[in-house]
Amino acid sequence: MTLTWTKKRDGEHNGRPVYEYKAVSGDREYNIVWAYDHGGTFGYSAVRRNGPGDAKYLTERYGIHWARTLKSCKFYCEQIEAKETST
Repeated sequence: MTLTWTKKRDGEHNGRPVYEYKAVSGDREYNIVWAYDHGGTFGYSAVRRNGPGDAKYLTERYGIHWARTLKSCKFYCEQIEAKETST
């Protein structure tokens, strides 16, 4: 299953727009951000929401994983989604 991503403007950098990306599948939420202060790279996070205030990270380390490109971030999120739906 392919994740469907939404794109939302998240400010600008050097006069150019910056975006964040989000996908939701069942109780899982995937987020991709771009950070200038982290070398101008993309990072992703994957979380399972079991209710208000109850979140479990689906990534090996907690928080954002830096994957350099938007394409790489989407690829890793798709891998997590495939693993979550196969169990």
